[in-house]
Amino acid sequence: MKTYRMQLDFFWQSVAFYAVTLIVYVMVKALYDKTIQTGLVNVVLTDPVVVVLGLFVVLSVASLIINSVSKRTIQVTGSSITFRNSLRERTFELDEIEKIIIGKDRRRRAAALTPTIRIYIKGRRRPLRLLPALYDNEQDLIQSVLALRHNGPV
Repeated sequence: MKTYRMQLDFFWQSVAFYAVTLIVYVMVKALYDKTIQTGLVNVVLTDPVVVVLGLFVVLSVASLIINSVSKRTIQVTGSSITFRNSLRERTFELDEIEKIIIGKDRRRRAAALTPTIRIYIKGRRRPLRLLPALYDNEQDLIQSVLALRHNGPV
């Protein structure tokens, strides 16, 4: 059994990027207004750029907290795949899986460096879409799903 955890690197990077951008904008604005020479930095909360950047920082922090608390993991065994988060766990055995397709996603316009995995489940209208790039050790996850696909129906 192999377990793969969701990476939070992207969320940390977006929080850092938006926060640094907000700080740089406030400093440049203070230099432009010549208030930094007096030792004062006024942040005008009605400035639209400050509002938008502040909103981005708040939303990035919120998404980081939500994804950190959810603790999403995927467990792949020779006969099943389990999707787990902090609230629930779903296991799909080989007899429930109709087919597993590994390839590019038509909905994404840019060519992806890593493929999208679609798992078709009996009784479900839409397939489960799995993006291996969001999880630790993505190449090993792809190999584990390939091994699961070769054990079950194609």
